[in-house]
Amino acid sequence: MNASRRHFLRQSCGLAATAGPLLPGFDTPLAMGLAGIGALAAGQAAAADTSGYRALVCLYLAGGNDAHNWIVPTDSTSHLEYTRARGPLAWPAQQLQALGSTGQAAGRSFGMPLELAPMRKWYEAGKLAVLSNVGALVRPLTKAEYTAGGSAVPPKLYSHNDQQSFWQSLAPEGAASGWGGRMGDLLQSTNAQPLLTSVSACGNAVFLTGHSVQQYQLGESGPIRIEALGRDRMMGSAQTAALLRRVVLAGGSDPFQSDYARLTQRSLDTTALLSTALTHAAVPALPTTAVTLPSGGSLRLDQEGLARQLRIVAQMIAAGTGLGMRRQVFMVSVGGFDTHANQRRDQPLLMARVAHSMDWFLTALQGAGLLDRTTLFTASDFGRTLTSNGQGSDHGWGAHHFIAGGAVKGRQIYGHFPITALGTATDVDNGRLLPTVSVTEYAATLGRWMGLSRSELGTVLPNLGNFSVPDLGFLA
Repeated sequence: MNASRRHFLRQSCGLAATAGPLLPGFDTPLAMGLAGIGALAAGQAAAADTSGYRALVCLYLAGGNDAHNWIVPTDSTSHLEYTRARGPLAWPAQQLQALGSTGQAAGRSFGMPLELAPMRKWYEAGKLAVLSNVGALVRPLTKAEYTAGGSAVPPKLYSHNDQQSFWQSLAPEGAASGWGGRMGDLLQSTNAQPLLTSVSACGNAVFLTGHSVQQYQLGESGPIRIEALGRDRMMGSAQTAALLRRVVLAGGSDPFQSDYARLTQRSLDTTALLSTALTHAAVPALPTTAVTLPSGGSLRLDQEGLARQLRIVAQMIAAGTGLGMRRQVFMVSVGGFDTHANQRRDQPLLMARVAHSMDWFLTALQGAGLLDRTTLFTASDFGRTLTSNGQGSDHGWGAHHFIAGGAVKGRQIYGHFPITALGTATDVDNGRLLPTVSVTEYAATLGRWMGLSRSELGTVLPNLGNFSVPDLGFLA
């Protein structure tokens, strides 16, 4: 595809994105969409560089991760405040490993639980960073403005469905596209196989849905096949199997039949292409030996759904350049983070699942020489309350997240890490933290690394103009 055609497609997809919501619940007027033509034209000179190969991987922690226990203040004053706020949920100081460098204010220090030791290793190696107190925001918000209410407060806070949607799309439940998919709209024209631009290993996800890009769904072991059409025999007859293929793939004169046949044939062709490519992807098998955890439990990575999802993503990344890919956006997910009860019992295993799966993924990519081309980042419904309900924590707002990969400027905590106490300027209610970094700014920083220009990011992230920091600095 020549450069002018590729640029036209990128700009056309960007214009389509302006038809999305500028604010949750509001549609862009036609005049504003038409006005976007001028903005897109003005941004042509700043069109982004998409040379080489890069992959963005969203690791979604479904249910609302209690990140207050993943990054814990360890200086004596801060840890005492943390312990008073968290009560029975607090992590004891002796079960924390210190972080060597944080970039936070003098006198503050932080640690990670022993269960997260595999992630701490990458942090200390400078390949993993922490982004503190991230959450859903329409624009920067003060505690007083939150208390007063109004349109500046994101709609339907603390609702699983709506906040999952906001994190993935920047709009409440019912959104037609996600910001990962909208990136794919602008990036798919750089790929020889556009269908493989936006790839899910965890089922359908609004994050990967674009205006034009279609998310491709993978199983943990590879392409999801149309089993009936792949059989040599059906009901004991080779003729029956062949007849079924002919009937299904016959275009006919009916437009629905023709479209169905076309989509089915595309699925079969992509499955065949991808199956061949994956067999040549040099990615090691998941280990079958059980890992003993600090909590006394154990896990086997070959039996962990998250690790299996990350392995197929690693295979896709390894096969990417051979398939003529330049930019891909992936999503994996693991559940169990809605810890209203039994949090101290269950959280160590949840941590270990994420930490060991991430460690395997990053190690595999490093061994294949692909770590510099890959950035993994975490996301979740929301943070949780600092206070305990007796056995766990309830739905909150701001939370801490992790970014890992060869391009990450790691060994640092980005943003202003809040005082982990009640009654502060960021405590809006019951230890729910008012975010000081928006999902929009988080996404913009990732998008810049993927090669999107400032004007292109404006089409992907409709509220970007409300924030003054389009690049948070955690990626080189």
